[in-house]
Amino acid sequence: MLRLATLLAACALFTSACTIVKINKGDTTTIEHEGGAEVAQDLADRACRRGEQVSAEIVSTVNKNSELPPATGRQVTTFRCSSAAGR
Repeated sequence: MLRLATLLAACALFTSACTIVKINKGDTTTIEHEGGAEVAQDLADRACRRGEQVSAEIVSTVNKNSELPPATGRQVTTFRCSSAAGR
């Protein structure tokens, strides 16, 4: 029973730390993550590179839970990919 509880706790921890990427209509993509602006930029750039683009331009970042102070908790970042280098 203890092993099952440990496994369930590990699964809950793993899934709570995951990143979710959603492709929107138009040219933007949304990514849900934890961390600040640097984390958002890194994740967006990596997602764009997987799509054979060069970099990401951050459009906006907001808290998923609007009751939390800015830049805390889960963040939702909207970005668009660019085939040109730079930001």
